Amino acid sequence: MMSKEVKMNLITAPDTLQNENIGVLLINPTEEDKATFNKVALELKSSINLYLYQDSDIEWLIDVVKMADYVFINIDNSRNIEWLHGWILNYSKTFYLTTQDHMPYNKINVNKVYDIAQMVEGENYFEERET
Repeated sequence: MMSKEVKMNLITAPDTLQNENIGVLLINPTEEDKATFNKVALELKSSINLYLYQDSDIEWLIDVVKMADYVFINIDNSRNIEWLHGWILNYSKTFYLTTQDHMPYNKINVNKVYDIAQMVEGENYFEERET
């Protein structure tokens, strides 16, 4: 019996990919966030589309937030899109990282994480699409 090949498609603006894979969007991750995600990705059992936003096309970002199955935003690293934070956090599929205690983000979204690996805890490593 052959095992299924697991792939991670890295997608950046202006591209998108329409297929059956789970879509994961990382918004302005730090190098540490990327390294942690790469460690987590070694455990993937299903192929994913990994969208990476790093201060580029706002229209693309808005489109991908809507279509992704999971969104991770490093709020501390996303000051340039501060005006979009509330909208992005309004999605229950969004997980966020911040060291700012004075901003009540938890009033909008309870998915605060302390590192990107927490995003996949209890999520079966992106194996199942939410319906």
